Amino acid sequence: MNKSKLTGWKDVFSFTLIQTVKSKSFIVSFMLFFFISIAAMPVISMINGDSDENVCHIEKVYVNDESQLSPDGFLPTIEDELYGNVSFIQMNEDKDALLERIDKEETTSIVLDITQGVNGFNLSFTKPSNGEITKNETKALGSIVMEEFSEYRLNALGISKDQLDFIHSEVDTTVVSADVNGEEIVDVDTSISDAQYWFIYGILFVVMMITTMSGTQIASSIASDKSTRVVEYLLTSVKPLALMFGKILAMLVAVMGQIIVLIIGLFVSNSVTTSITGGESIIDKYLPSGIVSNLSIINIIICFIVIGLGLLFYATLAGIAGATVSKIEELNEGMTMYTVFVMVGAYVGIAAANMLMSSGENSLVTFALIFPLSSPFLLPGAILIGKVNVGLMAISIALLVLFIIMILRFVAKIYETLIYHNGSTVSFKKLIGMAKDLKKGAK
Repeated sequence: MNKSKLTGWKDVFSFTLIQTVKSKSFIVSFMLFFFISIAAMPVISMINGDSDENVCHIEKVYVNDESQLSPDGFLPTIEDELYGNVSFIQMNEDKDALLERIDKEETTSIVLDITQGVNGFNLSFTKPSNGEITKNETKALGSIVMEEFSEYRLNALGISKDQLDFIHSEVDTTVVSADVNGEEIVDVDTSISDAQYWFIYGILFVVMMITTMSGTQIASSIASDKSTRVVEYLLTSVKPLALMFGKILAMLVAVMGQIIVLIIGLFVSNSVTTSITGGESIIDKYLPSGIVSNLSIINIIICFIVIGLGLLFYATLAGIAGATVSKIEELNEGMTMYTVFVMVGAYVGIAAANMLMSSGENSLVTFALIFPLSSPFLLPGAILIGKVNVGLMAISIALLVLFIIMILRFVAKIYETLIYHNGSTVSFKKLIGMAKDLKKGAK
């Protein structure tokens, strides 16, 4: 790739970056996403009732014990710090009348029904539709009551806990494989948990959305310059390839800047929300177990490098897509090829994540981690959950860089022809033919 073809890209880069950051659409979208990142943690805290996790609004529990395990019925004695002051009272009145009174007057009371069915016992709580009692605190009390009821049931049936544990003790059957020397072959479970899968999927989805939006902006910018003939004035002082390269880098810097600020906003929001509620950190609570130990500075930097290289790879494809059309109205047709590439990469990443959850590491997962179309989507999440070794990481990044160089060399051959193209949208087949013709002409 001739260096002279990139002469002037810095001027295009600085000009495009300043214009992008100053544009109203960029400012409005940035402020909107920043507000969402700041408000995210308080909203999650309110939805899940984290702000009330140290408060109990339940004062009375009316127990309707129909299990007939003992004449006195079930009345638990709870020593829990939060629910220890809850009063349990045997229900001695009509249930419908009691529920009506609770719904209108005793909004701090609930009803506990204990019944015996074919498959065992059923404990169900009925809380008032009004008042401050939440589902979360009712569930928490239910878990404590279940433990008390288990003890009560054992005592009523005359069975000791040790006897029950002995009856329910598991019988493990182990099948051991051995090699030709008789040594045991240890099978290592490399599958991931549901929480880890959704963590990978979340990062994959965010990267895919950023890739799609940034690619659309780049293609739209190039197509707009062609459509309005602004590109003809720009080409008097800059080479076509330098023009596209500068625009792509400017857009990527703007997008990466947004991502960094949004991440900072999320951590600030988490810190403030945690300090106000006095509870557990929301990020620590909802992230998969063990993820925090992998959040080292090196891993985070590597993730940003992979995402940045992936965005550069797809942005170059978007630049080609924008140059294949002559009018901004034809952009959707020109973006078809770009959209296909993004979808293929994303779906390969999703398939590998599903495979990683169901059966662990295999050839498909390895392929998806190093395949340049899918690695920007899958690799960052896999790094953060500790499922990628250093060697595989290096191979993936090296292949991504290699493909970026190859596509830039391809662009260097055809972009000048594309930028001057007017007429119908250039298909992928025509692009390949164009590159071959230019190569023959150079010889």
